[in-house]
Amino acid sequence: MARREFSKAVLRAALARADGRCEGLLTDGSRCPCALQVGRFHYDHIVPAALTEDASLKNCQVLCRPCHAAKTVVDVGVIARVRRVRDRHAGIANPYRRPLPGGKASPYKRLIDGRVIRRHPGEQKE
Repeated sequence: MARREFSKAVLRAALARADGRCEGLLTDGSRCPCALQVGRFHYDHIVPAALTEDASLKNCQVLCRPCHAAKTVVDVGVIARVRRVRDRHAGIANPYRRPLPGGKASPYKRLIDGRVIRRHPGEQKE
């Protein structure tokens, strides 16, 4: 899936809608008080471009640099989780992943008293 960028018309409309202020939301739900300065703001996909092809005005917001950096950190985690869930749903597994020692996929388990025993064949999770 190719990344869809915002058109110039969408960028102009988003900047006009922002009215010179950052559209980012603070943790308390209020709008960021930063004034937008030329060259010091970013256009951002509200729903990350990696998850949708929506490049419309309703998915565009104008953010100051600190708000964009904070949102990007959150978005990276969300995108990674969505990809993991999609892969798991499709049955795609990492061929190099080894089971954790003592984990559900391991042939051994550690008991509460510290002993290590071999799992029963029917008990091991596939």
